[in-house]
Amino acid sequence: MSAKTTPVVGFAGWSDSGKTTLAARVVELLGRRGLRVAVVKHDAHGHYREAAGSDSSRYREAGAAAVVVASPGGTVRFDRTDKEKTLAEIAEELHGFDLIVAEGFKREPHPKIVVCRSGDLLSAVHAASPPVIAVAAPRSCGTAVRVDAERTLPVLDIDRPEAVANFLADRFFE
Repeated sequence: MSAKTTPVVGFAGWSDSGKTTLAARVVELLGRRGLRVAVVKHDAHGHYREAAGSDSSRYREAGAAAVVVASPGGTVRFDRTDKEKTLAEIAEELHGFDLIVAEGFKREPHPKIVVCRSGDLLSAVHAASPPVIAVAAPRSCGTAVRVDAERTLPVLDIDRPEAVANFLADRFFE
């Protein structure tokens, strides 16, 4: 008998695309539904420092049951590591959660929503490793983006985090 694996969904996109703002609101909304959500944030540049208004403090304020920040120098929970942990390694250590929300980690193979505030949706989708399950963008970008001949992705309104929370609840819990 194997233990249930906690589903992971990522929010990926360029810097300043709105990943943290959208993901924090989604975490809050899912928490209001009684779900225990952990957040794992990737800090590719190793600039992490705990400060008021930081991404990790915003997730805690949004009600995340746990927040982990992974960077080249270590993983906050202050685990010192010789190498940067992968999302899969971190997720394996997190128990008792209904969902793990990952920010960043766009090159790892977990389901992700690409966040794109403006510009070419296709280039943002192609910058993330599969599987991309949706795009969050302004409503003016339409309701779907055709990726290739076989694949069309839904476009969720970036300004309606409740729609993103509903999409995730439908996908992972219903």
